[in-house]
Amino acid sequence: MISSNGLNSNLLGQVLPIIGLYSLAAYRLKPAVHHIYEGLASLRYGHAVINNLYKDLKHDSFQTALPEDQDKLIKAKHNFTIDNISYSYPNTTKLALENLFLDIPVNRIIGIVGSTGAGKTTLIDLMLGLLRPNKGEIKVDDVPITNKKLRRWQKSLGYVPQNIFLTDNTITENIALGVPLEQINHERVTHCAHMAQLYDFIMKDMPSQFSTLIGERGVRLSGGQRQRIGIARALYNDPDVLILDEATSSLDTITEKAVMKAIDDIAKEKTIIIIAHRLTTVKNCDQIILLDKGKIIAKGIYSDLILKNTQFKKMAE
Repeated sequence: MISSNGLNSNLLGQVLPIIGLYSLAAYRLKPAVHHIYEGLASLRYGHAVINNLYKDLKHDSFQTALPEDQDKLIKAKHNFTIDNISYSYPNTTKLALENLFLDIPVNRIIGIVGSTGAGKTTLIDLMLGLLRPNKGEIKVDDVPITNKKLRRWQKSLGYVPQNIFLTDNTITENIALGVPLEQINHERVTHCAHMAQLYDFIMKDMPSQFSTLIGERGVRLSGGQRQRIGIARALYNDPDVLILDEATSSLDTITEKAVMKAIDDIAKEKTIIIIAHRLTTVKNCDQIILLDKGKIIAKGIYSDLILKNTQFKKMAE
C-alpha cells in the first residue's frame, strides 16, 4: 500500500517536467505572441483608413473622365510668377511662406537655397500644385492658374526628387515609367537618355543596353546613374519646367558635376528650378534665391551674393 506522502511525491515528480515543458514553450512563444498582438493592433489602427480608401476606389465618380481641355498643356512663353503668395499648414498659425513674389523667366536656371525650415519644399509643393496658397496666385504669362487649370499646368512640369523610385525592370521602362510597354516611344527614350548624359553609359556598360534589368531600386546602378535616370524620366513627357528638389545632395562631388553638366545642357531649352543645400550645385544658375523663414532675403548671381550677403557667405563656408 502506497502512503499518501509517497503518492504525492510520485505525482509531483511526474507533474514538474510537464510544468517545465509548458513554461519553456510559453517563453519561446512570447515573441510570436507579441508580433501577433502588434499585427492585430495595426489592423485595428488601419481599419478605418482601409474602409475609406475602399469607398473612394469603389465610388463611381473615381472613374469620371477629365474635361477634354485638360489634355492641353499650359506653356509659359515669357515667364511664370509666384505672385504675393502666403501659405500656412493646416492647424498652424505660423506662415511657412509670407508675401512671396518671384518672377521666373523661361529658359533660365533658377537656384533656391536656404537653411532647413526656410520654406524651400513648401514653395516647390506650391509650384507643383500639391498645395494651394492661402493668399496670392501662380501666374503663367500673367494668367492665374486656377483650380480648373491646375491639371493643365502640372502636365507642363517635370519633377526630380532626391530619392529616385526605380523598379526591377528595364532601363527603358524606368525612363517611361507608367507607360504601357507597347505604347513607349523608344525614340523619345533614347533622346531623353542623351539629354540626361546617360546614353553612352547605357550603350557601353549595360549588357543588354536599354533592355538591361537594373534590379530592385536600381541596385545595379550608382547614385549618379539613378539620378540621371530620374532626369531622363522627368524629360520623357517633354515638360517646359524641370524642378530638381535636392536631386544631387546625396552625390559625391565628381558625380554631382556629371549630373549638373546634364542639367546645364538641358537648360538651353527648358526652365530649370534647383532646390539645394550645397551652394556648389547652384553656382552656375542665372539667378539664386535665398530664402529664410518663408521670405526672400536676397537674390542675384553667385559671385554677387558671396560678396554682399553674410548669410549666403556662411552657407558657402
